[in-house]
Amino acid sequence: MAVSPTTTRQHDVLVRLAQLRGELESLIESIRSGKATLAEVLSDPNSSRSDHARGFVYLVKLAESVPGIGKVRARRVLEEHGLGERTRVCEVTAAARAVLVAELA
Repeated sequence: MAVSPTTTRQHDVLVRLAQLRGELESLIESIRSGKATLAEVLSDPNSSRSDHARGFVYLVKLAESVPGIGKVRARRVLEEHGLGERTRVCEVTAAARAVLVAELA
């Protein structure tokens, strides 16, 4: 039985999504472990393909992974600036990113 083009395309999409999820997890882990700072990650989410995952990660996930910042404080800071839990890094202005870095770093 031949494999349909749709099945092949679906497989390709699933592979790319799995790769993106892995990049997101490694990004969050790098902040949690101290290999990267929040300022580095939020500097420019669209800078290059190697950092493509930065634009897709939720701000709340990054904020919660900063050492010394808990879930409650991270969510409060985001709420104070009108940013919801489902706000992605690429959706935030440079000024808002700078304010978040100042408050959370």
